[in-house]
Amino acid sequence: MEALTPECTGIKLENNGYRDIVIAINPKVQHNEQLIQNIQEMVTAASSYLHQATKERVYFADVKILLPITWPVGSHTVRRRTTESYEKADVIIEEPYRKYGDEPYTLQYGGCGEKGRYIHFTPNFILDSRLVSVYGPKDRVFVHEWAHLQWGVFDEYNERVPFYLFNGTSEATRCSKEIRGRAAEHKNGSFSACETDPKSGLPKRDCKFHPDINQIVSSSIMFIQALSSVTEFCDDKTHNPDAPNMQNKMCNFRSTWDVISKSEDFRNNPSPYSGSVIPTFTLLQAKHRVVCLVLDVSGSMDSENRINRLRQAAEIFLLQIIEAKSQVGIVTFNSAATIQSHLKVIDNEGVRNQLVQLLPTTANGGTNICAGVQTGFQVLGDDDGATNGGEIVLLTDGEDSGISSCFSEVERSGAVIHTIALGPDAAAELEQMSTLTGGRQFAATDKVDATGLSDAFSSIVSGNGDIGQQSIQLENSGTKVEEDSWLNGTVFIDKTVGNDTFFVITWEKQAPNIFVYDPSGKIYNSNDFKIDSTTHTARLNIPGTAQTGHWNYGIRNSGIGQVITISVTSRAADEKAPPVTVHVYISEKDLDGHRTIYAQVSQGFSPVLFANVTVIIERPTGPTIEQQLCDNGLNADIVKNDGIYTKYFSKYSGYGRYNFKVRVQGEEGKTKTAIRTGGYSFYIPGYTENGIIQTNPPKPSINVADLEADIGDFNRVKSGGAISVAEGTLNVDIPPCKITDLQAALAQNKVVLEWTAPGEDYDEGAGNCC
Repeated sequence: MEALTPECTGIKLENNGYRDIVIAINPKVQHNEQLIQNIQEMVTAASSYLHQATKERVYFADVKILLPITWPVGSHTVRRRTTESYEKADVIIEEPYRKYGDEPYTLQYGGCGEKGRYIHFTPNFILDSRLVSVYGPKDRVFVHEWAHLQWGVFDEYNERVPFYLFNGTSEATRCSKEIRGRAAEHKNGSFSACETDPKSGLPKRDCKFHPDINQIVSSSIMFIQALSSVTEFCDDKTHNPDAPNMQNKMCNFRSTWDVISKSEDFRNNPSPYSGSVIPTFTLLQAKHRVVCLVLDVSGSMDSENRINRLRQAAEIFLLQIIEAKSQVGIVTFNSAATIQSHLKVIDNEGVRNQLVQLLPTTANGGTNICAGVQTGFQVLGDDDGATNGGEIVLLTDGEDSGISSCFSEVERSGAVIHTIALGPDAAAELEQMSTLTGGRQFAATDKVDATGLSDAFSSIVSGNGDIGQQSIQLENSGTKVEEDSWLNGTVFIDKTVGNDTFFVITWEKQAPNIFVYDPSGKIYNSNDFKIDSTTHTARLNIPGTAQTGHWNYGIRNSGIGQVITISVTSRAADEKAPPVTVHVYISEKDLDGHRTIYAQVSQGFSPVLFANVTVIIERPTGPTIEQQLCDNGLNADIVKNDGIYTKYFSKYSGYGRYNFKVRVQGEEGKTKTAIRTGGYSFYIPGYTENGIIQTNPPKPSINVADLEADIGDFNRVKSGGAISVAEGTLNVDIPPCKITDLQAALAQNKVVLEWTAPGEDYDEGAGNCC
């Protein structure tokens, strides 16, 4: 069994047409009917251009546009969404928090041939026709970005290395090399020949390549799709393997068409298509969250303190995580299922507490997962009779031979099912429910100091794109504290969070003495916490917006040794300023059986650099392990300083479930936001026509001091979910990873080669990892 991540695209290729493409508009974007119309016009034109560029192989057949909940329907026919969401959309329309232009780009985590995460367009890019002069027609831009997203190819230009030497002659970095143009620099209102750097032999930094507006070549879309003659990708005949661009670096000098034509799409779809290439559009709209907790109360939940741990974790979800205005119900199941609560609207703290009181306290009987899920569907239909668009959080620790009997109903439901496997014996087929519905997958062990359950519940936040509503986990850890000993630590509350801040302490046997010190020195002690002696939980809600700074805590265990955990959550301090967030993605296994761990740390669309990022992995057997993730452009990491911290994973201990959790720490004076880098559409400085350069407006000026802001000290903890490793799928013969930074230099009539040594097993043991 292979677990798919929730971010995996739902795009399907059927009969030459791409279907179930989701374009989502962020809730912060103001209502604009023209935006909807322009999106449809762009994709319609792009479908024809894509069909031509792929030698009539593929086109866009079916596109869904997901509208924000706040937008009026007007005269449109709008359907209710099912499993689609903003966080899983293929294309997102959103204004960046820190504005530095309208560059369309695609977020790519992986290597050559690996699908991207999403395409990002600003509303202004979709609406402003003046941007055509610098990026080209929007439909062509869309196809350029689609190639990044769907086929994992890379740009054929390089703004950092715009020129290179070939046989002693300076060439513009491009593909194909047959694209003509003029290299010139703009000084004192006129253009002149570029000055040459005497050391490198290359043009100096102000030199730019201005392509001829009229060309005789038809490639390539990944270099400059704006030219009217460009209608193809570079193939083996036109590819420029000498250009120092990302396509050559990442794809071993293969042409873009070679990568595309050997992708799964084209292996399974070889014949040209001659029918209509006009896509159909469906407008969808989200509503407030509708969630049903479906909780296992079978006899096995009475062991390993599971039922109490379930209550502790579910309380965090109900009291701290689920967003206001959501609807929540509760179902418990063993051999049969029981509705503990029909849907309740979360409109005050009283409702949250009512739901907490309905969480299970006892366990007995067998395990019938389908009964639980089917009753969960019944609860989801409380509001309007429909299950589509709702969510189920399914937790179970038991085996169930009949679980597959409801898979077809699950797939038809239109609901999203998030699964939490507790302990080593949860049904092996459990994750298929989340795979079928696009839900997330989690696992939690019975280790007494593990926090897998609360990590899972804390990660199940809204997918509507309104990050200001979402609860963010700052800390979640557990450890055994001996008799008459202290658990001391610090939680950093940074300037991007502070509202709705909770400190939650749990224990095994007897309540400890708790002290929390805010940055001004105010002390909160056990008397300020709400104590639940039944679930062994103490909860403190900081009123208003918590102070920015270091919050120190001291927890004294006066009785016998026991495990104590601390969890801290908060929300954005300002709805106009996005908080620092972490997104974790575990790749599918490659041909060697390895996976890659990615942690994207960002504030809005701005990457956060120079953070300390560690992944904590609970394995089926053996001890929990930790590994540092890197953002250095080496080994598994494809781009240096893009805020995506990466590491190969190969430390398998056997078959079963592996649970991943990422801990991020920022340091004042070191960690900062930055300008986003990576695959985006080329901003054309100008064109040459009849030897005369016609300039485009310059790129918007960038206030580096504003964009590269010091974040300060901060903590984040984020679950990466779980993967399953089935018997017979492990490959113990692991090669070293690829060398990507080989450099040659002349020194005293000798050629000196330098590179970073790879590890013996992928990047394990690699030199200078981070």
